[in-house]
Amino acid sequence: MAPLLVFVALAAWALSSPVGASPDDDFHLTSIWCATGDSQYCAPSGDPGTRLLPPAVANPACFAYDADKSAGCQNRIDFTAGATEETERGNFAGGYPVVYYGTMSIFVGPDVHASVLVMRLVNIALFVGLGTALYLLLPVNRRQILIWQWALTTVPLGLFVLASNNPSSWAIMGVGYGWLALLGFYEARGRKRVALGALYLLGAVMASGSRSDATVLFIIATFAAVLLSAHRTRRFWLSSILPLVGFAICALLFRASRSTDAVTSGLGEQLGVGAIVQRIAYNLTEVPSIWTGIFGQSWGLGWLDTSMPAVVWASGLAAIIGAGFVAARASSARKSFVVVVGATALALIPVILLVLSGKDVGDDYQPRYLLPLIVVFIGAVFFTGGTQQVRLSRVQTWLIVVALSGAQFIALYLNTRRYVTGIDALSPDLDAGREWWWNLIITPNIAWIVGSLCFAGALALLLPAHRATRLTANGGETVNNSEPPRVVSGL
Repeated sequence: MAPLLVFVALAAWALSSPVGASPDDDFHLTSIWCATGDSQYCAPSGDPGTRLLPPAVANPACFAYDADKSAGCQNRIDFTAGATEETERGNFAGGYPVVYYGTMSIFVGPDVHASVLVMRLVNIALFVGLGTALYLLLPVNRRQILIWQWALTTVPLGLFVLASNNPSSWAIMGVGYGWLALLGFYEARGRKRVALGALYLLGAVMASGSRSDATVLFIIATFAAVLLSAHRTRRFWLSSILPLVGFAICALLFRASRSTDAVTSGLGEQLGVGAIVQRIAYNLTEVPSIWTGIFGQSWGLGWLDTSMPAVVWASGLAAIIGAGFVAARASSARKSFVVVVGATALALIPVILLVLSGKDVGDDYQPRYLLPLIVVFIGAVFFTGGTQQVRLSRVQTWLIVVALSGAQFIALYLNTRRYVTGIDALSPDLDAGREWWWNLIITPNIAWIVGSLCFAGALALLLPAHRATRLTANGGETVNNSEPPRVVSGL
């Protein structure tokens, strides 16, 4: 049931926003349409820096930056066949890797709405399918990592991005699944090991083929898996050929794009040493706002214009801190080293990129760029070695289920409301006075309620079942140790 519930919950998020709702969607949709190589969808304009595309693709975000403005403004966009608009926003110079755009271009058709929705559902199916496969392939004592790393880090930003047309969806999947597949590869045996190796390489292609900065995050995540699995054995060294292959894939795809030009664009400012130190110090003190931004704190969804109330980000933050402290009790020198290095990377990567580009926290670098590494960081916190266990009590687990379900319920409502009528028309009934919605029998209320129930149901099934690590003995799997041993005395 869990994969089905997760799929429906994410599908509700896919329906909650219109064409062009994710950041820079005009750029990404244009790049997808032009990746078809078909002049019917992307025609030359005579200027090598521009293309002619359907207006709904070239400039769909008429609602951007104004949360009171619904997506009803799209009714004025010309959706008739043959209509075109010239745009310079696209991957015409190769600044982004082409794997994501090329794959999504398979689903381009004459109906823009249908094409966009199909792409979102394909991304959701990919997320659910890879997660299900990884769950079945991982050693049983690693499944807790898989469940908790996603549950604690995806409300609400992760849910929005995974169900969008943004290439960051693949970056999150590639890094978040890839590192865990490699961890399982080192520990598994037989056919499962081969399948886990294939999933790791697929993660490398997805991460590096979607965003160049995700290449760096994937390499860091790979080192985390290698360090947590390291042993002085011939088997380990032979197994480590696989991450070398992954690095080669990353290098090839990174080389194929020119994103480094944008990253280092601020170097021309020729700042003095004092100004650079001052900018580094300022960004270091502000970088935690990027971390908490994945919960909606200080950073909105969409074009950063759909703000979340404090109850949403406070619930997500409380859940991750509470579960994190419990998981951190299962400690070891190796795990502590990986967690410290991970925390350092979470701080330094945004700061270095911002300083190189001549910007500060809040100017450009968004939480979705760092979310893949945050997923890995939480997964590492739940890592256990030997006979260690991460054991949450029933009360702790159900409090987290309630907190995350409630936060998702409110976040999905507000994200839907923002586009249906604009955020200035708050009402419990999403169907009342709606100005925009898909041409579907499913109404906004149905999508919101069913999606929220499915999300809560998935958490209620998965988190209590994985509130304690299953132990392994001599490489084999044992029974679930979610119940402590009963000690009967005086009999």
